[in-house]
Amino acid sequence: MPDPTPKRITSKKVIAVEGQDEKNFFDKLLKYLGFLDFQIEDVGGKGNFPDKFPALLKTTGFFNADGSPFVTHLVIIRDKDKDQAFKSIVGIVRKENLTPPENNGQFSEANPKVGIFIMPGDTVEGTMLEDLCLKTVEDHPAMKCVNEFASCVSNLPAPPKNISKSKATVFKALTFLATQPENVDCVGLAAQKNYWNFDSPVLDELKQFLNNLK
Repeated sequence: MPDPTPKRITSKKVIAVEGQDEKNFFDKLLKYLGFLDFQIEDVGGKGNFPDKFPALLKTTGFFNADGSPFVTHLVIIRDKDKDQAFKSIVGIVRKENLTPPENNGQFSEANPKVGIFIMPGDTVEGTMLEDLCLKTVEDHPAMKCVNEFASCVSNLPAPPKNISKSKATVFKALTFLATQPENVDCVGLAAQKNYWNFDSPVLDELKQFLNNLK
């Protein structure tokens, strides 16, 4: 597996995400919002933040020769999952002598400004990016087929065992993608194909957060 640590920081606005899927999603969303100057780096999985975040700060270009930050905005985005995600990221940030925000979806007033967003946000039910994506297309005609299929599967004489709520969300997301003109198998590539509705008000909280990068 290649090392996800970047070779050089070239933008003053750096966004650290869990993996390539999230990188593809946010690359498309930020460009959709009109952002041109940003650098997205994935840490290769949420469990790698404790090691890869410090490595990101040591990457050539993050700091100027005099020790001052070249980067003005540093964003960390990860899924909520079942653990205390915000508290975990705050601890990692403080360990590196940076100033985290007081709450999720905010930026600190420091240098660099540090922003933390735990997916899918405080206004959307769920624990991951897939929850947010599905919410943007809940009125799409294909979702009737998706929901009926999911219900059918759950009522089989021998349905899949141990289907957690998160796995059910991923199942629905993949089922929705299977209905699209060109099949892709992950939400990030689906974003690149414009399969998610970036105009949905469901994204307002996330958009408001990202607008702090301006």
